[in-house]
Amino acid sequence: EMNADPIAPGATRFRFAYGPLAVEPGQNSIAFTDQAVPKPNEDGYIVRISPNLRNADGTPIPSDQVMFHHGVWLNSSRPDATSRLPQRVFAAGEEKTIATFPEGYGYQYDADDELTINYMLHNLTADPEQLWITYDIDFVPSTATEAKSITPTRPIWMDVQNGGIYPIFDVFLGRDGEDGTFTYPDDAAPDDPGRTRSEWTVDRDGVIVF
Repeated sequence: EMNADPIAPGATRFRFAYGPLAVEPGQNSIAFTDQAVPKPNEDGYIVRISPNLRNADGTPIPSDQVMFHHGVWLNSSRPDATSRLPQRVFAAGEEKTIATFPEGYGYQYDADDELTINYMLHNLTADPEQLWITYDIDFVPSTATEAKSITPTRPIWMDVQNGGIYPIFDVFLGRDGEDGTFTYPDDAAPDDPGRTRSEWTVDRDGVIVF
């Protein structure tokens, strides 16, 4: 399973696991990691990351039993490009998104970077579970020959209420826009900070690689 996708030249595939997490029946909670998050122990480049939710023997948990609604990996050692949050590096939804960078690109990682995971788990069963968040990382160490030709990437994160811990918005009674349709952020009140949080001006020339 770990080797379903090819490994980039110079990279090694590592599996990291955070847990155990006690997941109660019917649980629908959002949380941050409260202890050290396992990570690579040397400088280098992350060129692929694949998350999952697993039980004690490493078997993936089907989404119709416990849904890995979302997970966001943050680098607490760096500022985010589009908000005041720590740098948001990668995110996965219930589809268990896999991020694979094009050859020649990677996320530059320092061994002393501090990682945090924000996660939401939905237990759709009547049974308590003990689970682990796992993430397979393809890692090219900075000492590898291939690292010399990797261009570092910068994650750019945008959403409808950018910068919020749980970025949702409600349309309140009396706030209808034209013909009863509320278009965000055009119909938001002038003093609504969301009007500016939904926009970001690109601050440098670049190339979108993923």
